[in-house]
Amino acid sequence: MLKKTISILIAIIMALSCISVTAFAEGAVDAKVKEYLVAPSQYTNNPYYGANIENTLSGEAYTASLGNFGGYVIYEFNKNIENSDKHRYGIDFMISGNAFNSAATTQEPGQVWVSQDGATWYALAGSEHYENETNWNYSVTYQKTETNTSTYVDSLGESGNACSRSSYPLKANYPTVDFDENSLTLSGILLRKNLTPSTKNGILTSFGYVDALSWKMSDLPVNPYVENPQQNAKDGQFDISWAVDSDGMPVHLDWVKYVKVQTATFIDGGAFGEKSTEINGVNLACDENFTSDKADVEITVNGQKVKFDSNSFAKLDNLGKGVAVKVNAKNSNIYINNERTDTKLFAEAPTKGLVRIIVQTGDGEAQIFMLDVSSALPESELKLSDSTLEIQKYESAQLKANLKDVTWTSSNEDVAYVDKDGKIITINEGTATITATSPKGQTAECVVTVLPKKDTETVSITFSVSDGTIIIAPETLEVEAGIAKAYGYQVASVDHNGNKVEGTTVMDAIVAAHKAYYGDDFTRGTAENYLVMNSSFIMKSFGRSTSVCGFLVNGTMPNDGIVNPSYGTPTGYACDTATIVDGDSISYYFYQDTRYYSDMYAEFNSDSYTVSAGSKLKVNIKGYSLMEHGLSDIDTIRANYMTNLKDVDIYLYEDGELKKLATTNKKGNAKIKFTEEGEYTLVAVRKSDSEESPTVVAYSKVTVTAKKDNFIVRMFKAVYKFFAKIIKKIFDGMC
Repeated sequence: MLKKTISILIAIIMALSCISVTAFAEGAVDAKVKEYLVAPSQYTNNPYYGANIENTLSGEAYTASLGNFGGYVIYEFNKNIENSDKHRYGIDFMISGNAFNSAATTQEPGQVWVSQDGATWYALAGSEHYENETNWNYSVTYQKTETNTSTYVDSLGESGNACSRSSYPLKANYPTVDFDENSLTLSGILLRKNLTPSTKNGILTSFGYVDALSWKMSDLPVNPYVENPQQNAKDGQFDISWAVDSDGMPVHLDWVKYVKVQTATFIDGGAFGEKSTEINGVNLACDENFTSDKADVEITVNGQKVKFDSNSFAKLDNLGKGVAVKVNAKNSNIYINNERTDTKLFAEAPTKGLVRIIVQTGDGEAQIFMLDVSSALPESELKLSDSTLEIQKYESAQLKANLKDVTWTSSNEDVAYVDKDGKIITINEGTATITATSPKGQTAECVVTVLPKKDTETVSITFSVSDGTIIIAPETLEVEAGIAKAYGYQVASVDHNGNKVEGTTVMDAIVAAHKAYYGDDFTRGTAENYLVMNSSFIMKSFGRSTSVCGFLVNGTMPNDGIVNPSYGTPTGYACDTATIVDGDSISYYFYQDTRYYSDMYAEFNSDSYTVSAGSKLKVNIKGYSLMEHGLSDIDTIRANYMTNLKDVDIYLYEDGELKKLATTNKKGNAKIKFTEEGEYTLVAVRKSDSEESPTVVAYSKVTVTAKKDNFIVRMFKAVYKFFAKIIKKIFDGMC
């Protein structure tokens, strides 16, 4: 009875005020979910594990998953969350997860970000933020497969399957986020990556992450800095004073309005699935009426007392070999980077060049001190992960340097290109030297030999470009599958029907045509001076900044043959999903009519003609409206939509010059006479200055044979020969 009475009294006190006892607000949080996306995982598209993410704000336990690396939720609060030293331990809000113990095997840490405007974000630096293994600039591109699972390519140049059970997100399930149905790139902070299934993988954090430590839904705070942190139920408690910029430097924020939680590991747990951050609830801190003194802090490095500026920052130089940090602060919890200790020796400078010291005393907010030791130690010798590499054409490899902030160059970008992160993309067979240069001028090299690609599909096609005149006349083009990707263009892995794109594409042909046209001037590094493609959308080609262009394969736009009822024609393929085979002909064109796109396809009634010199050749030009009928199959077009085209000019094309020969009449006919035998090229086009719609340039070959005599001449010659023989016989007889 006494226990019950005491419990009731405590409950009444807690309900009346936040003073002394209550540290977190009770009940629902005044906020909404602004964005929510579950990255490819076993829980993606699961209607029961995150479909009602808003319930995490209800004040009651509710589990919502964020999926694999990069999956996230953004909360928008109706009132600002204050960064206040009146909050016990400096904890301003709590986001709890569902880790059922505090072992590394069950930790699924989520990185927390904060923002005042929803556009500029700052990371809350948890215990692992400054460790060498933590990647501040990691990204993953997930790609949808035919079975709606996911493969990945990451910023480290690695790729594969995105864990054993990894469904690709469907847009209908995540309406608050605009993302591509086939390819999704997510970026953030990576704590650990391990895609080898294991029940022993994971990372052991001390504080500053969601779903990392054993938890309980409670209105009472727990000090995140105490001894034996893994023994305390203190999951997901956050101090806005932990906010840092992209360089890891503290940023002072008096308040925030937006909070983002994002899965910070990329780990396959085997039978347990991926390590996916879960959220159970959100709580906000209340102001408490207490006084907490801050400890006097003295920090020495290599025995020398450090003098900090007004922002508790100090840059150290000329320390010699080793950095020994010592912190004196009575009755305080002390962290040096991720270790709870008052003394720490760095045999080598941390990769990020920063040492963070946290000193927390009593119930008060922690004091944070920053040391910049980036130049404190002699620079190590610059080394690369490989000194020689053999890579097949159109493949990639990742070079790594032991020093940070190196710049990368290639001696021959037409053979092997290297990006700012050391990823090598091979383009042509040959040899190139990749050089890394440190900020202090050190260099290291890797010799890359590019080998022929095994089983490369190469197709031979005819390619032409026109805009009312000839830019590139039809010429044979050898196109290798994968050349577009090798030159840095984003390509689709599946088409609009979800089928895998295999073989050589029109995009490959367009890139190959640019390479043939511009020669050595067209490299991986200079490609966008001539050709810009945003995924499959062409924005610049052959040096022209315009998207008013198109392509035809064998006289029509590639389509899937499946009629879309909304507009009565099949669905067309983009250049990165339309495939080509040997013998195909691609006509690439710029629209002449850039307002109504009324351009027509035109063709001669024959690809080739034979005529004798002096005789008249009759040709016919037919065509169809590209925008009206271009997506129909060519047989349907010829049967139903081809019409005779009048006022089409016919030219002789020779040595890059056009000489007008004739113009078609209202039946699309024209007559042409050649005086000399030989091989000729005819060109037909109706330009935009015509009263009729302009056309794409058409071509035909003409073989002119020797001149033939007419019938009367041949008869006269025959009669002459006959009588000449008779006269000769008579004359011979008289003699």
